[in-house]
Amino acid sequence: MAKKPTVLVIGAHSDDPTFGTGGTIAKYALEEKKIKTVIFSYGELSPPHLKPEIVREKRKKEAEQADKILGGKGVVFFDCKEGRFAQGIKDLKIKSKLKKIIQKEKPEKVFTHGANDAHPDHLAIHNLIKEMIHKKEINCPVYSFDIWSLWRVRKRMVPRLVVDITKTFHTKINATKVHKSQTCLPATQFLIFPITWMIYFKAVINGWNNNCKYAEVFDKIE
Repeated sequence: MAKKPTVLVIGAHSDDPTFGTGGTIAKYALEEKKIKTVIFSYGELSPPHLKPEIVREKRKKEAEQADKILGGKGVVFFDCKEGRFAQGIKDLKIKSKLKKIIQKEKPEKVFTHGANDAHPDHLAIHNLIKEMIHKKEINCPVYSFDIWSLWRVRKRMVPRLVVDITKTFHTKINATKVHKSQTCLPATQFLIFPITWMIYFKAVINGWNNNCKYAEVFDKIE
């Protein structure tokens, strides 16, 4: 039997793959692709009123549940501390661990954070992946997604990938709802509506611009 093509998704926090690529993950899973996810941090600092070990377990379970909803084949966690990714990547030898995963899975595509996302943890991953591309440690196409950027800012000549997620958009929304640890504080309960609104808004605008109902759009990292 031929080996299923693998798609690798690399995110900083447990909810990033769902928010950034959920519809695409679900679509590729329906197409019999193997989806593997790598998450750099357990996110123990959010929410701050709970003990880190409790948050760690909650966010791990949420990520694994969302992965199942989307049709993924498992989540690998590293142990970077939030806000200290650059040091954590060095201290935990994460580049070496990531290289081993890439060598094992031989992905046909990789999805990860983009340069337009101002979150320092997201940018640390983007810079690491870009370095690995330039050193030819990643040889397949790599595409970027933004979590908090409402408008995509990109150079006109940068190649992009458009994925019609009309049939899987509501699967993405269902997976998004699993990340309840992000909505347990009054402040984040207030913020969850803008997050959901952004997901809908971006999917509709991307769909409108590409002749479908809902779409996710990714820039190629070169």
